[in-house]
Amino acid sequence: MDFLKSPTPSVKFLSYHFGGWAIFSLVNTFSLGLLTQDHLDKIAIHIVTVVLTVGLSTLIVREIIYRFNLFDKSWYQQWGYLLSASIFLGYICACIAVSIIYAYYKSEGYIVIRTFWEAVFDSWLILILLMLTWSLIYLATVNQDRLRKAEQDATQLKLQLNEVKMSALMGQLNPHFLFNGLNNIRALILEDTTRSREMLTNLSDLLRYTLLAHKHKTVPLRDELEIVCQYIELIKIQYEERLSFTLDVNNDLLSKHIPPLLIQLLAENAVRHGIEKTKQGGELVIRVHKENDNIAISVSNPGTLKMGKSVTSMTEYDPSGDVYNRGAGLGLINIKKRLAIQYGDESKFEIKQQGAQVIALCFIPESPLQCVV
Repeated sequence: MDFLKSPTPSVKFLSYHFGGWAIFSLVNTFSLGLLTQDHLDKIAIHIVTVVLTVGLSTLIVREIIYRFNLFDKSWYQQWGYLLSASIFLGYICACIAVSIIYAYYKSEGYIVIRTFWEAVFDSWLILILLMLTWSLIYLATVNQDRLRKAEQDATQLKLQLNEVKMSALMGQLNPHFLFNGLNNIRALILEDTTRSREMLTNLSDLLRYTLLAHKHKTVPLRDELEIVCQYIELIKIQYEERLSFTLDVNNDLLSKHIPPLLIQLLAENAVRHGIEKTKQGGELVIRVHKENDNIAISVSNPGTLKMGKSVTSMTEYDPSGDVYNRGAGLGLINIKKRLAIQYGDESKFEIKQQGAQVIALCFIPESPLQCVV
């Protein structure tokens, strides 16, 4: 349900959870001497009452742990939350459990040795200890699982970044682009020596940035946009008037960090599989703005997606005509995987058709990465 912060417990978890409390209550009834008596209904009422009240109350403690994100809080904050919850819930459970048992005893004519409040007080102290113990065991178990998952994600991220390195060396700046870039600069030398030197510098910076990108998990947005502008200047030598470029950026975000080559690969994909396939060319528009607590990045270009619908799988591109083909999606799938590993569910990446434009949208949190290699 939406109002619950804790993940929906699996059938396996619930089985172990209530099964464990059933075993505990059975041991508890033995310690009370109920198993030596002939009245099996007493045993049953004790077991059912303990399993329901304590089992459900510890699930409430579990919800409190997730609602207040106790995993990331200091030990004394954890103790404060858990002790408060145990005292309150323990009292409620003690009152409910004793009420049920005493009501049943009286209805069946069994003798009640202690007063109601004496039984509540004794049960309350035991329940506080039980809930605290259960909470600490649960926290330790989940933290261990989170640590193991973080290590797995870190390993997977490292492999993914190595793939980015290989992709940069073998695919992103492919020999075709490098050949054309050098040829265009060579032709430009005869017309404009000063500009040709600038383009050689841009090409050198772009190659250096691409080759070193795998060494960094994130880079400042300012650095990424600078290399994107250098890339655009290079390809404008080839496309000339067919390519126009607009950059719309919130200056407050320039110091924020994003994955390296994120915008550059989106821009290159837009040019290669959008503007290049359009006879009259078109405008490449990059926008970077803040949306809630996210950095919203959009890259738009002329083009057509299959049936004009949003896609999340790059294999849905139509390979015919002036539309994106399946080869266009390899770099985008790579981006989507990297974002999922680095930011988990906090990131979002999609491509959609909006009129005659294809728009790539990317949302990443402003906060640092969730996992560190």
